[in-house]
Amino acid sequence: MTNSITFPEIADRAEEQSVKDNLNNSPERSPETLDLLVPWDIPLACQLGEPIKQQISASLQSLLQALDNPNFSEAQIQIHQILTSLPIPETQPAQVKSTKTALSTADVEDYDIYFRVNHVQTIPNQTDRDEATALSLTQGLLTNCHKFITLCCTTPTLAPQHITQQKQGFISYIHLLTRVFNIENLL
Repeated sequence: MTNSITFPEIADRAEEQSVKDNLNNSPERSPETLDLLVPWDIPLACQLGEPIKQQISASLQSLLQALDNPNFSEAQIQIHQILTSLPIPETQPAQVKSTKTALSTADVEDYDIYFRVNHVQTIPNQTDRDEATALSLTQGLLTNCHKFITLCCTTPTLAPQHITQQKQGFISYIHLLTRVFNIENLL
């Protein structure tokens, strides 16, 4: 009989593995920091220049290969290398004055502090706004994948079917990003 981990145990371990605050606003990126774009900066399409499109395409292709790797330690290293090879997007901390939901801004701040998430937005007058948006979305996906694979490395009792389902969710998101970024020929 396989010992399955319970939800409270997953939550405890996720908290242990949780992202860390970026206290000094360092431009260096790490798989420990999760910067999420505010919803109003998430596009239906991005017009990217060929160099950045190729770099994001290669990163997403490498991520697919890492997610297919049955060795979690190797996959973790692969995803870390992909994440650190991408240029750092030009963003700024988001100023959320209204949530346009039933949540107050204080509720959102509490959530962000609890889950150690930083909401960012692209810089309004930035000439390469689509590039910063694409890099931010790709970085967010890579960070989430890295944290998930780290959890898989440290928690051998995770149910294999749940791991497979989560990986499939990441793969679906990769394909969504390829459509948004107009990337063709991703395997």
